[in-house]
Amino acid sequence: SCSSTCPRRGHSNIREIARLESAASLLRTSLKSFSSFVPLDVVRQLIKSGIPLTLGVEPRFLTVFFSDLENFSSHSETLAPDDLLVQISTYLEQVSGAISEEGGTVDKFIGDGVMAFWNAPVQRPDHVLRACAGALRAARRMERVNDVWQAEGRPRIRIRIGLNCANVLVGNIGSSTRLSYTALGDGVNVAARLEGINKQFGTTICISDSIYEQVRTEILVRPLKRVQVKGRKTEFMIYELLALRASDDPELRIRERDEQLSAMTWKASQLMEAGDVPAAKHAYLTILEKFPGDPVAKYMLQVCVESPPAVPPN
Repeated sequence: SCSSTCPRRGHSNIREIARLESAASLLRTSLKSFSSFVPLDVVRQLIKSGIPLTLGVEPRFLTVFFSDLENFSSHSETLAPDDLLVQISTYLEQVSGAISEEGGTVDKFIGDGVMAFWNAPVQRPDHVLRACAGALRAARRMERVNDVWQAEGRPRIRIRIGLNCANVLVGNIGSSTRLSYTALGDGVNVAARLEGINKQFGTTICISDSIYEQVRTEILVRPLKRVQVKGRKTEFMIYELLALRASDDPELRIRERDEQLSAMTWKASQLMEAGDVPAAKHAYLTILEKFPGDPVAKYMLQVCVESPPAVPPN
C-alpha cells in the first residue's frame, strides 16, 4: 500500500493534459484572431515555414481591386450608429467573402473602402479572371442585399469597384514593431483611380485595358472612354465589366440586357474613336432610346457635345 507521501501520478497527468489542452485552445484562438488581422494565406505560410515575418517586398504581376460605397460619408451622418454598423458590416462581409471565395487576398479596409489583390502570397495563373469573378460576385451580392434593405425601409447603397493588373511590389512593409502585408506601386494607384471613375460614368465595375487584354475572350464588357490617370503616362481605354461569358453561375453569367448593351456601346465607341462625333452622338442616343436613363450613354453624349468638330481633310 502507498502512504500519503506517495506522488499522485493520476492527478499530475490530468493536470498536465488540462494545461496542454488549455495551451492548444489558446493557440487556436490566437491564430484565428491573428488571421482576422493578417491575410490567412500569410498566416498559413508563416506556420508552415516557421520563418519569422521580416520587412521586404518583391516585384510581382498582381490584379489589384479597390471598392467603396457611393456617398457613404454623407449617408452615414443620417444613420443611427446601430444601423450604420449593420450596413457597413454587411457590405464588408459580402465583399471580403466574394474576394476570398475567388482566391483573392483582402489587404485592408479603409473606412468604407476595401483593397485586395490576386496572385500573392499564393500564385494563381488565372488570377485576372478570378479577380473579375470576385468583383462580379461582390457587385451582384450587394444588389441582393440592397433589395432586402429597401424592403426593410433602409437606404440602398451603391458599390463601386476598380480593377487593374500590373507589375507592383508586394510584401511586408512597416516598422520593426508593426508590419503590413500589402502591395505598392503605380498599378495599385490606377486600380484606386478606376474605382473613383465609376462616379463619372454611373458604372459599378470599371476595369483597365490591361485587365481587358488579359481576359478579353472570357469577359463581357462595354468600352467607356480613353482616360488619363495618375500612375499611367498615356491615355488608355477603360471598360465596364458586365459578366463572364462562359458561366451559368447567376452571380457571374450574362444577364438579359448585357449583350445588347455591350454591342450597342461598342458601335458608338468605335465611331467616337474614329473621330466621327455626329455618328457617335446618334449611336449613344439610340442606346438611350433602348435603355432609358443609361448613365454611360448620358455621359458620352455630353462628351460628344463638348468635343470640337473634326477638322476636314485638305
